[in-house]
Amino acid sequence: MRSVKSDRECSQFDQELAAPDSLRTKARDAVSWARPDPSRPAGRVVELRGIIFQSDSHSFIGAWLIRPVQMFDRRLAGLRQSAFGPSFAMHVGLHVVIADGKEFVVEQLLETPWNAFVSGVAWTPLEVFRKRIRGGWDVTVPATAFRKIDDRVVKEAIEFLNRLRARPYCSEDCPTFVERAFGRRRMFADSPTARWLGLGVRMGDPALPLLRLECRLDRRTERLLRASLLRTLPDPITSWNSPNARFLLHRMLFLGGFLLSGMLFGFLRTKSTSRRLCPAGPQ
Repeated sequence: MRSVKSDRECSQFDQELAAPDSLRTKARDAVSWARPDPSRPAGRVVELRGIIFQSDSHSFIGAWLIRPVQMFDRRLAGLRQSAFGPSFAMHVGLHVVIADGKEFVVEQLLETPWNAFVSGVAWTPLEVFRKRIRGGWDVTVPATAFRKIDDRVVKEAIEFLNRLRARPYCSEDCPTFVERAFGRRRMFADSPTARWLGLGVRMGDPALPLLRLECRLDRRTERLLRASLLRTLPDPITSWNSPNARFLLHRMLFLGGFLLSGMLFGFLRTKSTSRRLCPAGPQ
């Protein structure tokens, strides 16, 4: 009986010796966001299907940050959210086909610290992209349906993607990324609010694409994007690198949340210290 116990102890000891390797593997997986290059292309792009729009109806960031910030601009542009109608687009990317025939979405994301400060570009398989919808929708619009985009510019965009240099999300959001792919041409409207105030500020709102007046899309896309109203949006008067109101507001919200968290932590720490220094009196 004693020898059996000894054998078991030896087996446990061998497992403990092997444990560091598995722990290192788990630790490496836990911080995998910090090292891989998410901008690495999935393959050579041979076709650009168009600009893909997405609306995630269950996104916390979309519901509480993105949509409220853009609400006033959309109202001035004539877009109103119906209680029974589809939600507005809140994200945009490039729908591509690579050499082996697989479809990907090249997009600018903000999901990890790596995305925020190193590289926001992600090559997402189309089926994975669509799993994020969660009750929302996605549509792909041909690039030539946008103003000042023709077949020559589309070919240049494909060349751009095949030599893509990634940028962090903190310096480039998803609409700005799409515009950079098309030679820094403006593809989304100026901020109607800033324009009304006489300020040269762009919004970069995925819900305000600049469609050609003569373009006609399929019925579903027309309804989801409110294309009849988008065709009437005025041409932008600001340049590609003008101040981005949407991006600046997101930065302010992020910094505000960070400062609020710090103040709350300091308050709780001070309160805990005061309790230790001032114990309760006799009952």
